[in-house]
Amino acid sequence: MSDNESHQDHFNFSEYLLIVLALVALTLAVNNLSSGFASPLVWGGLLVTVISFVIFFKLAKQEGKAHIINISVLKNTGFNQGLLIYTFLQFIQINLTFVIPNLTQLGLKTSALTSGMLLLGSLLSAFFGPVMGRLLDSQGFKKLFLIGNFLAMAGILLYIIFAQKLSIALIVIFHVMFMTGFSMMYNNAMTIGLQQLEVMHIAGSPYQGQSKQVVMGSQAAFIVLFIFTLLIFACVLRLIKRDKQGLVKN
Repeated sequence: MSDNESHQDHFNFSEYLLIVLALVALTLAVNNLSSGFASPLVWGGLLVTVISFVIFFKLAKQEGKAHIINISVLKNTGFNQGLLIYTFLQFIQINLTFVIPNLTQLGLKTSALTSGMLLLGSLLSAFFGPVMGRLLDSQGFKKLFLIGNFLAMAGILLYIIFAQKLSIALIVIFHVMFMTGFSMMYNNAMTIGLQQLEVMHIAGSPYQGQSKQVVMGSQAAFIVLFIFTLLIFACVLRLIKRDKQGLVKN
């Protein structure tokens, strides 16, 4: 067959099933964390997730076959840094959409409507997206990512510090702060990453009241999310270091 002739690859159904199985198992594990790690759904789900991904990556390394994901792109350090920033931000954002409504409704005893409306700050990313993209083109990623990471870290850190004294006003301020930093990095992180390629209730005691448990559990969740902002910061510093070495396409 000549180079100009087209060919059709078969859909790799086994790899697809492994990804689905891993994600379903992970979702079940996370959704049942309130039962503790001793719960079969938690440790079993995590075990199935790990095993599924291990088998998937072994299959994805086989040559001469069509694959769902071209894992060779993971050898590109610059792409990995951008992907990690993007993934960590997504993880934090998804968790905030769960923690904040529960914290306000169950911890602060607000209405469901008020709890839901607090997440409207997430719309900032839609408004800021084009602006941040233009700033990336004109200013580069270094200042944008450093300022964005600082705002994201500060927003989550303030949640931790004031977790026992949170009010609706403070939640709005902290959420807007985080979402501003989020908007400065989220889409731009994937843009930078792709440019590197040649081709395209756990913390609460059962003896405490429900409100106290929710507040303490939320504070623990914010601590975990803050750790992810630190990981994002490490990725940003790594990207900047590679940029100084002339290894980042910007």
